Amino acid sequence: MGEASGRPRLLLTGDASARPIGLERALARAGFHVDETPGPAGAPPDALLTTLRDADPETLRQLLRDAASEPPRVLVFAAQDPEAPAAALALGAADALAAPVHLPELCARIAARIRERQAPSRTPYEARIRNSLRDLVDEAKTALQPDEIALALVRRLQRALDLAYCSYVITRPGDDEGRVIAGLAESRPEPARLDLARYPEIGEAIRSRRTLSMPDTLAGGAGPAPTMVVLPVTVDEEVAGVLLMRGEPSAPPLNATQLELAGSLAEAAARALAGAPARALTPLTLDSRLEEELERARRYSLGFSLVLLGVDPLPEYAATSAEEGARRPQELGTRLRRELRLPDFVSSYGEGEFAIVLPETGAAGARRSVARLRERLPGVSAGIVAYPHPAVTAPDDLFALVEAALELGRAQGGERIGVAE
Repeated sequence: MGEASGRPRLLLTGDASARPIGLERALARAGFHVDETPGPAGAPPDALLTTLRDADPETLRQLLRDAASEPPRVLVFAAQDPEAPAAALALGAADALAAPVHLPELCARIAARIRERQAPSRTPYEARIRNSLRDLVDEAKTALQPDEIALALVRRLQRALDLAYCSYVITRPGDDEGRVIAGLAESRPEPARLDLARYPEIGEAIRSRRTLSMPDTLAGGAGPAPTMVVLPVTVDEEVAGVLLMRGEPSAPPLNATQLELAGSLAEAAARALAGAPARALTPLTLDSRLEEELERARRYSLGFSLVLLGVDPLPEYAATSAEEGARRPQELGTRLRRELRLPDFVSSYGEGEFAIVLPETGAAGARRSVARLRERLPGVSAGIVAYPHPAVTAPDDLFALVEAALELGRAQGGERIGVAE
């Protein structure tokens, strides 16, 4: 690491006028060897610290275009812009802070980024979460509604960290309960609210702002309960909620790097949710989602599709208990959410049926989406209705057409997809 003395070498770059007062002195006291010019060829620094006035998008893109192949780069912004760190992280920065900067914290973060880069086993997780953060920020700035941002968060975390369970709960110090506004589980229903008296670890994590563990009593089943991580999500010094996460039983516990990056992803989502009205943070029903999609399509001259999937029962489930049989639709719902795009909406519809809303997708695009799903899910038939449609003026019209289209698909051979004409 760094010089022969063992001190980590830090290359200080960027706008010198944007440096916090006392920066160089704090770095030296923290044990860094600070350079302002690149060293000899073949001797890269252990980390890069770049100071900027603001988060100009083009400057960030140019600066971070090679972030994956260079030493970890930490950015410090002189502007008091809470969105600047998220923008930098989304483009590949190892870490980022906006003014006012607490210099001991900055030094600790730089040291942590150096340690992580020197632990190769962690870098795949880092890359996956960074990609997830970039996707979430991009989606949040475009088409996602508040409730969808929370769902995007848990989807991205579940995929990136191979979680068996993940949910985002809105709750603050002093609350008696928490609202689960998004959650994904492999084989269990998701409660809408949590009585915090039953889960004192959640209240303690909020009070202490520390990541804690607790038994996952929500999982049910025989034997000792698996361990769930409770990660408080803090925005502007206020706790906005908690992430509840649990890996697969055979997976190792989430490490510090994964937890820190999950926290960064959750903070980006929490900032996007901060200004949303309370009603927008209630999970959408299929009816309300279709009403919103119809209004958006009419207002902006857009289209969308409603898909109704029918899943045939598999023979291996025929002889199972009622409890095990009921678990399959929940598993299928989780798999569908994993396979579809972030803006897509999935809801159970009837016994063995799922409704999917595909924003800004016509009939041809919906057919391609169903074809991909059929490659992964056996025994699936589908009905599709695309809007605008001459017979559709209200959600009930969509339901009638898509149910008829599903019956048409079930009666067919081959791809088993019916489309409402």
